[in-house]
Amino acid sequence: MLHRFDSPDFADSETALVAACPEAATLIQALRGCQHPRSGRLMARLRDCQDPDRMDELRAEIFQLLALSFGRAEAERRLLPLQ
Repeated sequence: MLHRFDSPDFADSETALVAACPEAATLIQALRGCQHPRSGRLMARLRDCQDPDRMDELRAEIFQLLALSFGRAEAERRLLPLQ
């Protein structure tokens, strides 16, 4: 039987988009469809991020996760709106 646990450490894309700044919202949208367990934690961190330096670190982590999950070309395509 599957159970659903609500945790502030994990976020779905709809919940994270509500409270995110515009740059974080773009990164959250890039993570849509990613089933890797880290994607929920990254969305939660993006939702709460206010520091530009930390946002750069999160962008790099997201690129690595997307490249791992979908390949480098797809990761670059998903992050193209930020360039």
